[in-house]
Amino acid sequence: MIVIKSEAFITDKGKSEINEDTLKCQSGKFYVVCDGVGGNGNGLLASQLLVESVANSLSHSEDLVIAIALKEAEKALEDYKRKNKNTYLMASTLALTKITDSSILIGWVGDSRVYQFRNGKIIYKTTDHSWISDAIKGGSITALEGLFHPERNRLTRSVKGNSQPTVMDEHILTNLEDNDYILICSDGIMESWIDEDLENLFSEVKPASYFVQKLHENCQLFSNDNYTAIVYQISKL
Repeated sequence: MIVIKSEAFITDKGKSEINEDTLKCQSGKFYVVCDGVGGNGNGLLASQLLVESVANSLSHSEDLVIAIALKEAEKALEDYKRKNKNTYLMASTLALTKITDSSILIGWVGDSRVYQFRNGKIIYKTTDHSWISDAIKGGSITALEGLFHPERNRLTRSVKGNSQPTVMDEHILTNLEDNDYILICSDGIMESWIDEDLENLFSEVKPASYFVQKLHENCQLFSNDNYTAIVYQISKL
């Protein structure tokens, strides 16, 4: 059985005018981060609608397939867009984890990420649905070039509504040990933290609040975008 030893979160507007990130969690059950896009505050609205719908789906069914939660969220977005025509461009990324008795189920759309750390090493990391990720994978640019590329914020997949349905990638973490840490974050975290620095950060066994505070301190200095992070530490019984 998976038990949460500690958990903490941060969400901040960074150097932007408003925070279009949204998070929601039910301790020991599920954790969700969304990063909205669309301008004129519609990104915030998109992320809020998405988080509320996904959280509602996950909280009302232990056996719910997370792809169904996505489809229900797409319907909620579409219903709102249909009634409010000026919101037709709004969309959001989505990253979530759902905890079962013996595993952690991960789902994501876009460039919000989920990491698993153990003893200062990345055991698992989601792959962004972005132009940069595809370009690095294809060898046309390096990972270092991707950090500063003008297309670094261009998504290839996001949640827009059921008139433009998307696919959520899924992964099940079964390789779990005591004091593994899970990080769920929006891309604003990556403006201040590269993977090597994250590995150094998570090399100690500390409460989740310690790591969240360190993430926050660095992002205050270096992140222009909104940034959001949920960190939880697990134990297996």
